[in-house]
Amino acid sequence: MFTNISWGNYIVVVILLLTSWYLFVGLRFYFDDLKEVISGKRKLQFRGFENANYQDTEPELKYQESAELISNQTSFGEFDTTFQDVDALVARLKSFITDAAKKKLVKKEFTYYLQLLLREFPSVKNSPFNSSISELIVLECDKVESITLTQEEAEALWE
Repeated sequence: MFTNISWGNYIVVVILLLTSWYLFVGLRFYFDDLKEVISGKRKLQFRGFENANYQDTEPELKYQESAELISNQTSFGEFDTTFQDVDALVARLKSFITDAAKKKLVKKEFTYYLQLLLREFPSVKNSPFNSSISELIVLECDKVESITLTQEEAEALWE
């Protein structure tokens, strides 16, 4: 029965089956990755055998770097509360600025209320987030368009 099939035909069929299987797997599970490689957004990266300990040393280095960053910060608890304060401040700022625009507050009164609001969050004042909060205030005021603040005026609100 198998005497009618030559070795050449057998090899061709096996190669076609293997090619179709790998095309199916590649398209089914790696379609997005293949699309990025073809479009040029990402290059193929091959891992060689020249550095066998590469995978072992890289996480250790990342762990050491993250340990240094953590030790430079005061503590996780304080850092976490700062993030919570920033989130609460952002929410309150957005709602306050939209309410102030609806009430058509005068700029002097608006800045006074903003100062009071910022004083409620002293942990944000001494954090690196205060400049970002100032930018947020300027952007939200630009969205509302009834009250305009410059970046310098927004930063002066912290004092």
